[in-house]
Formats: sequence, C-alpha cells, structure tokens
Amino acid sequence: MEAHREIICVDAASDRPALFTALLHAFSRGGALLGVYDENDYLRYANESFLRMFELEAGQAVTFSDIIINAAHSGRTVRIEASDPWAFVADAQSRRRSHVRDAPQRSFPVDFVNDQWFWCTETLLPNGWIVLTGADITSLKRTERLLSAQRDDALRLSAVDELTGVHNRRFTTAWLDSVLLDRPLGSSPVSVALLDLDHFKSINDTFGHETGDIALRHFAQYCVASLPSRCLFGRPGGEEFLLVFPDTGSQEVKSVLDGLLGSIPPISSRLPAQVTISLSFSAGIAESRAGESRNDLLARADRAFYLAKSCGRSRVEIDRKLTAEGIRPHIRLMPCCRRK
Repeated sequence: MEAHREIICVDAASDRPALFTALLHAFSRGGALLGVYDENDYLRYANESFLRMFELEAGQAVTFSDIIINAAHSGRTVRIEASDPWAFVADAQSRRRSHVRDAPQRSFPVDFVNDQWFWCTETLLPNGWIVLTGADITSLKRTERLLSAQRDDALRLSAVDELTGVHNRRFTTAWLDSVLLDRPLGSSPVSVALLDLDHFKSINDTFGHETGDIALRHFAQYCVASLPSRCLFGRPGGEEFLLVFPDTGSQEVKSVLDGLLGSIPPISSRLPAQVTISLSFSAGIAESRAGESRNDLLARADRAFYLAKSCGRSRVEIDRKLTAEGIRPHIRLMPCCRRK
C-alpha cells in the first residue's frame, strides 16, 4: 500500500510520531538553537548547539535568570552590557511572560561574545512553557556591517573633496544654506570668504600639475589646522576655497585671514634642491544681511574678491557696496570655474 504524500498542516493537535522524530533530528544537527523552559523558567530541554553556546551541560539545573547572570559576571557566552544584570533580567522577563494574549511570541537578535549572532524566537505556550529557537545569522550581520561601512564611506566621500580632504562644494554650500536659514531675527551675522591661491597657473606651468596638487593639499591642510574651529572650510573646485564663519562679523574674519596670509609655510617637498614655493592668496569677504540669499551673499563676496585681485593680489578685501561704483563680479562660484 502506497504511503500518504499529502501535506498535513502542523498544529497543536498534530499526533504524528514521524513529524516529532523529524523535528528532533533537525534540531540535533547543524547550528540552530533549541531551548525549552518550563513554567518556573528552568531550562528543561536543550539541543547540543544551545548547550555549547551558553556553556551548559546536560544534567544541570539552571533557570533563565541563572544563564543571564552567569553570562554577565563571566563576560562569556551571550553579550550582556547592562550595568545592572538583575534589572536586565527583570526587563527581559517582563517581555517574555507579560501580555500573553497580546504577544505570545517575540523575535530578537542575540549577540554572543565570540561575534556569533542568532535570530531567536520565543514562543510562550498556554501552559507557561517557553520554546526558544534560534537561527545563526552571523554571515548576514557581517554583510550588514560591511554594507553599513560602505554606506558611511560613500556619505563621507560625497561631502569631501578627493584631492585635499576638505569639504567639497556640495557640502559647503548646503551647510551655508542651512546656517542662513536657521538664523533668528537679530542674531549675529554670518560672514563668508572666497579666496584662491595667487598665480596658481604659474605653479602648474613651471613645476607640473603634480606639484600644483601638492600646493593645494598643503594650503588646505594648513588652513584646517590654523583657522578657528567654528569656521567651515571647503573647496568648491580648482584653486578656489570657500570659508563660512557663523556668528562672526566681516572685520573679525579679515583679521583672521590677514594673519593666515602672512603665516603660510612655503613648499619644498618633491622640488629640486634649494627650490621652495611661497604661497599667497587673494580673498573677498561679505557679511550677511537680513533676508539675504546664499547666492546674493556669495556674489558680494566675489565682488570683494575681484577687488583684492585688482589691487595686486595677496590681500583681503571686504565688500562695501561696490555695485554703486560700477564694479561687477567677474566670476560666479556656481558653477565653479578656475581663476588664473
């Protein structure tokens, strides 16, 4: 007579010895966890994987609380980082055995000190017993961590200029937008400065683009180390840099940049013997006005920058309503172009 092959739904009323045998064999092999607690929270049944992960032996008499407290005190098996292990046990018990009608089953990740992870499910039965099963998800966790690290790297790189390591144009202008938007009425002004290296084309033409890149990195790193921490320093592109000073007036920014201008160390790395390159910059500063947009503020800073270039370079100028004198900005920050 042929054996029955139809699907049988598994429920609490199932009385199939073959089913129970198959389940027991399944949990006796592989790395899945199986632990069964009685109504008094004594661990009554456990497979080999459960005993190994919690460093238990068949024949012991232990409760759920014993397992957790021992793990906390020994620093072994499951990771317990709570400062008060008994409070941790009380909290866990409130979730394991409270609100039976609403949530007789719960799932959660379990982290072991050997860096293995299990996705565990506890089922509270009508008689008060709890069945815990756990699937090894260590490889998934490692993949998750890798993807998270890659995401963090991508976010960081999206805000960083690859050549110099400072903030790029996208991040700097977005940050300026947020600073201007969040200004309450009557608050201190925001000042911006546009600057670029003087005669940068000559450095590239004389010593090559590799030396030009060294000059840009050298200047950027020196500025980051020397400027006040409240200042945001970014590179929109080329030899151009943008500085944002919250809660700072234009005259104070000029004093800071004048000091910076006279202190930049020369470059000698990768150059012929006895050859050094001195760096200077020209800068234009504008102080925000009530209700002014980012583009208008940057346009005024650009006008001041143009004045600094026109007056001989290696200097810092503040915007002083230059449009009344018929001076126009000679370049816009967005999109960025290289100044010569």
